Order: sequence, then C-alpha cells, then structure tokens
Amino acid sequence: MAVQDDPEIGNWYQATSNLLFKIVAIDERDDTIEIQYFDGTIGELEMDLWESLAPEQLDAPDDWSGPFDDIDDDVSISCEDDNNTRKSWDSVLEGYEDN
Repeated sequence: MAVQDDPEIGNWYQATSNLLFKIVAIDERDDTIEIQYFDGTIGELEMDLWESLAPEQLDAPDDWSGPFDDIDDDVSISCEDDNNTRKSWDSVLEGYEDN
C-alpha cells in the first residue's frame, strides 16, 4: 500500500514504529487524531505529528483478536441461567398493576 496523506476513520496504518493502529476519530477543532493500536490501547496524535510520521495505509489485520489476547478461553458464558426465568421475574413485579 502507499503512504497516506490524510487520515481516514476506520483505516489501518503502520508508521516507522511498526505499530499497527486504526483511526477511530478525528477532532478537527483540536487538530488531533484518535487512534487504537492492535492491542486495544487508545492513543492520540497531533495532526502535525501525523504528517511527520508518514504512515502507510494497510489492509485490516486478518486476526482481530489483538485487543482480546488477555481473555481467558476457559470462561464459559451461558444464557441458560436457572435464576433468569419468567417465574423469578414475576415475583419482582408482584404488587404492581397495569394502568
């Protein structure tokens, strides 16, 4: 890919630091660019710094798990909780009448 002149929200870039990041917001009033690194860390760049970095636009990474690398694979989430039944919710609503 080629060196990108203007940052575009949603695009991925890589600068000389070899860190992969995505543009998540551009604040034209403050002249800043909000970025999110592949590992999920959020950062901010001054527009002047963007121009000196001369970042290269890249395709989105194939592996989007970077921000989720520290999540435990053994954790199991279930929607079938015995305490989350209609009967248990009906008891919460006792005493309230429809108007």
